[in-house]
Amino acid sequence: MNERETIARRYGEHLTDRDLLTLARGRADQVPALRRAPALVLDLLDRPGVADAVLAAQGEKEGRFSYVSPFLVFAAAVHRVGNSIVGSVHVTDRAGPRSRVPVFDAPVLAAFATEPRHRLFLAELLASYARVASGVVWRRGEQGWRRQRWDELDLPRLAALLDAVPAGQQPGVWRRIGDGALFLAGVFPEYAERSLGLVDVARLQRATGLQLSSAEGDVGELLEELAGRAYERVGAGVPRAVVGTPRLARRVLTLVADRYLFPMTDDGFLPPGR
Repeated sequence: MNERETIARRYGEHLTDRDLLTLARGRADQVPALRRAPALVLDLLDRPGVADAVLAAQGEKEGRFSYVSPFLVFAAAVHRVGNSIVGSVHVTDRAGPRSRVPVFDAPVLAAFATEPRHRLFLAELLASYARVASGVVWRRGEQGWRRQRWDELDLPRLAALLDAVPAGQQPGVWRRIGDGALFLAGVFPEYAERSLGLVDVARLQRATGLQLSSAEGDVGELLEELAGRAYERVGAGVPRAVVGTPRLARRVLTLVADRYLFPMTDDGFLPPGR
């Protein structure tokens, strides 16, 4: 089995029968074929008309994810973004809360965004935040047991779990720290800037034991550095290009957010009221 087939099987594990029916344009007789040959799903998502049909469901009424899974929606968005920048000279990137500027490295970003393993990674990352997890762990200290709260998008609290879980579970925490850093930097950068002040960054560095070179600079750069450093501690499971150049992954997430989650106008600015 080659790598593309392995990745296609991962897609198949995420997709429901309703997802496959949507991809087959309502032809129920085609669903078993897509189950048997999941590589066909990758081919379908590369067709602009198919991906756009999935994404068009986002504009409908409340409960738009009732009929297709979050994974299918995000996979369609990731495929559509990657294919749309092939052959381009420049790609816009975030320059501030309400503006974007052209960056003239589209071929580099397109090569990253069209790699199947990167598409799977990004679609799984986005789908994993369709519902944000939080909870409580109990820690035993000198004064007895105490509760410790955690939240996937509160990175300092999430990082504090590294000291509360067994060593064998720490790679999973590091993975989620990296995922959260990329997700916030790419999809909710304004929230990250508001929530990660100097005190929070200090807590984050203390909990992770990392000395981040961008700790006193731009929050987006801090999160990109954190993602790469966290993924280094995960081992297998994170594509090497994401570990080495998390900015490329973040930029694809920014394009997905700008085009499909919080659409911007053609001149690179957010619509009024956003």
